[in-house]
Order: sequence, then structure tokens, then C-alpha cells
Amino acid sequence: MTHAPKPLPAFLLLALSATGMAEEFSYDTLRAEARTLAAAPYEAPKDTLADYWKNLTYDQHRDIRFKMESGLWWDQKTNFSVDFFHPGWTTKRTVSVSEVVGGKSTHLDFNQSLFNYGKNVIPKGTPAPQGYSGWRARTHLNSEDYMDEFLVFQGASYFRAIPQKTVYGLSARGLSLNSGLPGVPEEFPDFTEFHLQRPTKEDKSLKAWALLNGPSVAGAYQFTVTPGTETVMDVEAELTFRKPVQQIGLAPFSSMFWFGEGTQPRPYDHRPEVHDSDGVLMELGSGNLHYRPLEHASDRFRHCVFRLEKPRSWSLLQRDRSFSSYQDPEAGYHNRPSVKVEPVEGFDLGKLHLIEMPTHDETDDNVILLWEPEPTLEVGKSYRFHYRLRWMRDPAPSGLFQVKATRPGVPVKQPGQMLVSVDFAKPLYPEKKVGDPKWDDATKIKPVVTLNKEGVKLVHVGLTDLSMPNVDDIAVADGRNPAMHMPQVLRAFFVFQPGEEKDIDMTCELQDETGKVVSERWVYLWSK
Repeated sequence: MTHAPKPLPAFLLLALSATGMAEEFSYDTLRAEARTLAAAPYEAPKDTLADYWKNLTYDQHRDIRFKMESGLWWDQKTNFSVDFFHPGWTTKRTVSVSEVVGGKSTHLDFNQSLFNYGKNVIPKGTPAPQGYSGWRARTHLNSEDYMDEFLVFQGASYFRAIPQKTVYGLSARGLSLNSGLPGVPEEFPDFTEFHLQRPTKEDKSLKAWALLNGPSVAGAYQFTVTPGTETVMDVEAELTFRKPVQQIGLAPFSSMFWFGEGTQPRPYDHRPEVHDSDGVLMELGSGNLHYRPLEHASDRFRHCVFRLEKPRSWSLLQRDRSFSSYQDPEAGYHNRPSVKVEPVEGFDLGKLHLIEMPTHDETDDNVILLWEPEPTLEVGKSYRFHYRLRWMRDPAPSGLFQVKATRPGVPVKQPGQMLVSVDFAKPLYPEKKVGDPKWDDATKIKPVVTLNKEGVKLVHVGLTDLSMPNVDDIAVADGRNPAMHMPQVLRAFFVFQPGEEKDIDMTCELQDETGKVVSERWVYLWSK
């Protein structure tokens, strides 16, 4: 078992890097440590951070910068280097970090010399922190000339990753407990220990282990991360609960959706859309694809639950990749990543929860996606889970028409009726021609709409081919040329009378003349 070192004088900490004794380490020993923790009463981490570090302002904390050339493994010419984060401002908790070499783990002490403190004047006698607040990994992701960061672990059990040519967006967590339940306090267990495997010069993957601990649970995690066009993370975990919780969230994500093309009313903002993610794609055990666009209600909490059996995958997507949809070169919302979850072990039956909360701006994550396993996990029993995360720009094309946009509204001079239009496209964006691809015969395709309330009247259903107007709207520089296959865009629309109903679950899909489904199934919660 590894232990944090005893407090040392600040002047000694400046010169130390790895003074702990090397101890035998493996994923098995970490799992055993987690089970031992879970069998004992929870002990909250001790608060050892000096007031000076706690009270740093945003600008003061931002002025503390890690010296990239001091990164772990920087001078060993491997494919990876690791930076450490300095505690302070909002990240006051520290974590234990160790390096694993040859099956032995050695604790890395906090080292102030690794940081440039900028304009900060540290009061004399201020104790140095006893640990880092997290870490990030670098590799030659986009260029051989620079080591880009691609992976961050910081705060509770939060982590983020990016593939090539993207910027950070949505966040993942090791575990979520009671997330988004009205009146129920959410619990945030922490990754308290990290063990980082020293890579060889040939290694293309980074391996790390983490110990999770919180009032209700303890667990051990193993991460194998391979950066690239897709940054692929294999996540293995063993969890043991000390006490029951109302909701267990595996493979959880937090994201932001403030407004999109269908949001009514829109915030008073110069940008057409603002969001990190705009939809959830579910690949059922049957292979069918269901797509749920995200939406935001400024005064309502929305919680949708999808019960799935042996799902093949689910994804939280940033599907709209057009800069013109966001008009924000600084935030780069058109380059935010998507992430796909591929279950491997422990996900046979459960509920996928989508929680959409009100927000007043883009600074808060107001979207939560998580998997709740069934049956409920028993207290005192250890459970193993294995899943794969694919951080990507976009999933591979499915060959089906994909949901491109959702727009609700009111028909002209029909205040008692509602109109919803759903744009489907195949492919979503221009692609290089392979062979001689043709557009489908739209006259043989029809939209099929379902509403879950029997008293709601479906007045009209129709389909419009918008392919040519969409092609004309694509700039030549963006792909409109004879070598590119232009998207075929079909707009399904329907009119209904909601009456007194305030919430209606609805679906729409495209079928050909034989009844074969040729699109994703659009799944939507309409609210008055």
C-alpha cells in the first residue's frame, strides 16, 4: 500500500522529486487496497494546503505555470511527457502521484522548482503544498515539432481527452453518484492516488492507475490511453460500495448546451449556437441507431431515461461542425470533441440517463450523461467494469441518413398547432467520391412519426428534398467540386395539436417503399 509522505520543510521540498521507497505495484495490489479502504469507515482527506494557496485569485493561479521542459520523462525521448498542476484557487485538494518502473511504484514529492510563479510574491515561511492537484499528458499529437497536451486528470474524478485537431470540450468522470437528482446531494468521490507507468521509447500508449475514494465507495481504475486521430482510452474499474446510494453513474460525462438552432426563446447573443455537445447517439443491441438532440429550457429540469439491454455503444456528440453555426473563433465550438462509449464488461442491462439542466450562460456544464447498471450494486461486494472511450471528431458514417438539425415552431396563423422539422443528411458533410455515388430516390422515402400521447392529433406529415439548396450553400473551398459527394438533405416535418399536454415523447424515422428504415431514429422530448 502506498502512503503520502509526512510533511517536510519547504526548503527541503525544493530539492526533492522521488524520495519514497519503491514498493511492489500492480493493478491487483491497487484493487486490494481499494477493497481494504471500502471495508473501513470513510476518512476525508486532511486539509494541509496553506491559506495563501487557497486564497489565490483566478489571475494569480493562472500566473503559476509548469515548466514544460521539466515534465516527467521529457528528457527520456519517449512519446510522452507529463506536466503537474499546482493547487490553489478552485483546485485545493491534492493527489498522490507515483511513477511505476519494473513493477515498483515510487512516490513523486511536490517540487516547487518545476513551476514559474510569474508575478506572484509568496510570503516568507509559506509551506509548499504537499502534492499536486492533478496532471496532464503530452505527445506529438498534431506535429513532430511540439508536444501537445491530450489528456488531463484534475478535480474529484474528472478527466478530459482530445484527438487530433480538436480543442477541449466535454468532461468525463471515473464515477458519478446521485447526479442531477432534485433534492438529493450529489457525491463526488476523488481520485486520490495516481500511478504512472514509465513508457519505453517504443510505447504508443500511456498507462496509468488511479485509486478512487469517497464517503460511499472505493475503487481502483486502470487507464490505457492511445492518442491519435481518435484518442482511445481503455478503462477498467473495480468498485466496492460502503453504503447504498440512490443512483450510480458509470462512464459519466458532463457537457454544456446553452442554445442551438431549435432553442426557443434564444438568448440575446450574437452567436447562432453555443454548445460543447448537441446530441446523444445510441447504438442498440440490435444495431439500430437512435439519436436524441440536446435542448435547453431556461426554467425547467429535464431528465430522460433510456432502458437498454446489451447496447453496442452510446456517444455524446458535437455533430454540427460548421463554423458558421457558431461564429466563435476563440471558443472553437466547431472543433470540440465527441466521445463514444463501447461497453466491454458489466453493461448487459441498465439505464442511460440524460439530464439537461437550466443555465444562464456557457460557463456551466448543464448536461449529464451516465449509465446506471441493473440490478443495483450491493454494498460490500466488488464489481468489475470495462469500457472503451473513443474521443473523436465524428463517428464513422453508418450508411443511414443522420439527424442534422431539429427545429420546432408554430405554423403560420395556427396558434393551437405545433410544427417540428427534422433535417436528415447522408453523408452529413461532403466526402471524396468513391465510385459513382448517387442520391437516393426521395420520392420513395417517407417519414414515419410516433407520439406517445393518444389524445394528441397528428395533423400532417411531409418530406421535402433540400439537397440542392444545401449544395448551393456550400462554398467551393469547403468541398463543392466534381470530386466530392455532396450530402443529400431531406427535411421531414409534421404538425400536431398538443391540446393540454405539456410533455410529449416523439420519434421520427425515414423508411423506403418496402418499410425498411433508412435513417437514424430521431427521439425527442417536446415540452410546451
